[in-house]
Amino acid sequence: MNLVARKAGLHIVIPVLNGWAQTKRCLEALKESTYQDFRVIVVDHGSTDETKQALPTEFPDVECIPGDDSLWWAGATNLGIRQAIAYSASHIMLLNNDCYMAPDAIEKLLQYSQEYDDNCIVAPLTKDQLTGKLLNIGYTTCLWLGFPSIRMPMGFSQRNNLESRGLIPTHLIMGGRGVIIPVSVFEKVGLLDEDNLPHYLADHDFYLRCKDAGIRLMIATDAHLFVDNTRTTIADNLSSMPFSTFRNTLSNRKSHRNFKDLSAFFKKHYPIKRLYLLGVVMNFSRYFLRYISARILNLCNSQGK
Repeated sequence: MNLVARKAGLHIVIPVLNGWAQTKRCLEALKESTYQDFRVIVVDHGSTDETKQALPTEFPDVECIPGDDSLWWAGATNLGIRQAIAYSASHIMLLNNDCYMAPDAIEKLLQYSQEYDDNCIVAPLTKDQLTGKLLNIGYTTCLWLGFPSIRMPMGFSQRNNLESRGLIPTHLIMGGRGVIIPVSVFEKVGLLDEDNLPHYLADHDFYLRCKDAGIRLMIATDAHLFVDNTRTTIADNLSSMPFSTFRNTLSNRKSHRNFKDLSAFFKKHYPIKRLYLLGVVMNFSRYFLRYISARILNLCNSQGK
């Protein structure tokens, strides 16, 4: 990696809170990139594992910005973005530490981004590293019915031809998974909303604001990224979740179902802002029904064995 400070170019911002094994693999994947003219900024916002000691030892050229756990994902990401802007970066990639770039992905993404004007954000095609399942194609929002994101079905022919299509438009980009954003976009719409949405839904809010500002969201289907989903929201695995944990998911910031963040998101983006609680109620009602159904099905399966 060519990580010497420069006046322009691509800067990769990686927020980290523990998970050193994933962070190490993420950085090793960047070392294998066919494109090397970038700077990596890791924002360690409160790791308690070996990250603090291992990062400067194993990756001495990576810049590490210390923070604390009050930053959450949005605050840590913004800290890295501000540092990249201070270095006069032209483009910034947001990359979670559980994401691993294919060797040619950065080169293709940057080429697409530079071919189009500054009103374009480009994300790679993301896949689950274990199953190969596509993770970011066909997503949109349906806020009227309480869906911050919903995946639309794809036809068989669409899936077969996907990787030969190049750059395709998308309604929604999912998270900080290798997305390249021109700095001019941040100047136009601002940074992530770390005050109202410090963790989950900060990405949705940002990309919706970009769309409202006329910025195109695109996916490069020939640039691949692989996601390690072993460390994720605590609101997963409904079938084995005790009710006490379910109740905790409604208030814990580590859950994408927490009431505070969902309410803040719908208040900002619900089509009729005064009625935003309708979207929140529909979201939680569906979540509760899914939980009850999953628990009943799990109980029936256990008794049938």
